[in-house]
Amino acid sequence: MRTYCLIMLFLFHFATVTTATSLMSIMLPLTLNVNDGLVIEMANFAVTEHNKRTNANLKLAQIISCYAFTSAISNAYTIELLANDIADQTNKYIARLIEIFSDPTYKLQSFQVSP
Repeated sequence: MRTYCLIMLFLFHFATVTTATSLMSIMLPLTLNVNDGLVIEMANFAVTEHNKRTNANLKLAQIISCYAFTSAISNAYTIELLANDIADQTNKYIARLIEIFSDPTYKLQSFQVSP
């Protein structure tokens, strides 16, 4: 009986630690290098997709930051960038993308002017 209780206690402790670690990996962002080819590709995708959806004509000027949030089934990215419009006015935007591991393409969740 004592062995059974020790095993159950160990399993409960292991499940708690594993769950806490999984939640922390979702909550803590990973800072990505803005000069990385993958980050540049995602930023260009976000601007192009926004242009398609809104009939805008933005051009990527600069990537300020990129953060990745990882979970068991997907990666979510938040990209802060500067983009120029037709009038050559530069605005700061925040783009949020998701990459589901079962689907190799990105999906643009939001693209907003940064406050």
